[in-house]
Amino acid sequence: MRAGVWAIALFGLAACGGGDPVVRPSESGGNRADGIVTMSSTTSLYSPSGPDWRVGQEGAAKRCRSWGHDAAPTFAGWREKCTAWDRYGRCLTTLETRYYDCQG
Repeated sequence: MRAGVWAIALFGLAACGGGDPVVRPSESGGNRADGIVTMSSTTSLYSPSGPDWRVGQEGAAKRCRSWGHDAAPTFAGWREKCTAWDRYGRCLTTLETRYYDCQG
């Protein structure tokens, strides 16, 4: 009986110890003529994990290569926009957009 209780307790702790989900930014636009790629991700007040911007950088590099640019994209800036608020005025969801310059 005691072993069963310990097994359930250990299983419960293992289930609680799972890592946060990885948020992957996705391509949200850009301008081929200017060589700008935009990658966006949505974050939440209740989600402690942020986006993995290394994945965003890789996605931007892939898009730059498809446009014929050889240089690695450089980070050119970002914008954050609150898209939903709670009744206390706190931002619940934020759209974060990063810009990458394909021309190095």
